Amino acid sequence: MNSMLARFIMNKFISSLKRLFIAIVFALMLGAVIIIITSSKPSNAIKIFFLGPFSNKYFFGNMISYAIPLIISGLAASIAFSANMWNMGLEGQVYIGGLCGTYFACQMSSYPAAIAIPIALIVSFLVGGAIAAVSSYLKTKWNINVFLSSLLIANGLFPFVTFFLEGPFNDPKAGFAASPRFNQNFMFSKILSPSELHSGLFIALGFVVLFYFIRRQRVLGYEIKITGENALFAYYGGVPTGRVEIIAMFLSGGLAGLAGMINVFGSTGRMLGYMSMIGWNGIPIAIIARYDPIIVVPAALLFSFIQKGAEAGALFADITPQVAQLIQAAIFYIITAEGLFDFIGIWKRKVVK
Repeated sequence: MNSMLARFIMNKFISSLKRLFIAIVFALMLGAVIIIITSSKPSNAIKIFFLGPFSNKYFFGNMISYAIPLIISGLAASIAFSANMWNMGLEGQVYIGGLCGTYFACQMSSYPAAIAIPIALIVSFLVGGAIAAVSSYLKTKWNINVFLSSLLIANGLFPFVTFFLEGPFNDPKAGFAASPRFNQNFMFSKILSPSELHSGLFIALGFVVLFYFIRRQRVLGYEIKITGENALFAYYGGVPTGRVEIIAMFLSGGLAGLAGMINVFGSTGRMLGYMSMIGWNGIPIAIIARYDPIIVVPAALLFSFIQKGAEAGALFADITPQVAQLIQAAIFYIITAEGLFDFIGIWKRKVVK
């Protein structure tokens, strides 16, 4: 019985990878067509776009580094979506988690890194989780739509964070909306010089393994999955669906806040007041990965590859940065359309029966 279940899970996993691969190939072909149309030297531009991120340690390391917060935000979205909780506030949770974590890091500049770093990360997780849990509580208590409430709360957080970064928590030497720099000994160590790749990669991969284990082996993972598939069935089956939804949203928001702080510790060294897109990009990454923690990793790397390929093309060819957004959008739409076709196929079979 266990071997049959293992084979079923493995076949489903391989099938998801195959379908993802086909969608990626189609999207990259579309990207090549866009480059051919828009570039004056398309052969050179295509070469730089596809090979640029792998051309040396600097570009390759930066590609992996860019994917680190995307992996975590992809996990954040996957957890919430698995419970059918459409957390649209990920970007705001990234911001508020990063801001609060940075504030604590600045206040603890005289502390050893072994104390300050974990505290700042925990603070960012708790703040992001608390913000997200508000939406699930409103849904549980008054049946308020999570999609709308999380989006509205997040939109309210942006001016709040900007106010602090331009006012009480601004570094006047920066000349723009940014926090003061904390003790630079708190920065994650680099692991592929001269690139920006840092040890936060191991934290991201650790969470991937943790949530894969929870999803496959723990009761909470089962409760999240069955609540997402059919909350009414889960409720009458004895699952405390309200509690599960709040936990799923708390974990989702917590990871989003953590992604913001890991980006600060790994790359920026301070909280910056511009849109990082870490939270927003986590949403299509989760959908492309079909909420599977393992597939989140290649999905995030794919987004990073496209982004860094476009940046290399902008530096060494005449590719515009918008090419990356077009290709990412194409992948998202292809995956989404595939899911729509699956739904139509199931519906047609039901009608025939």
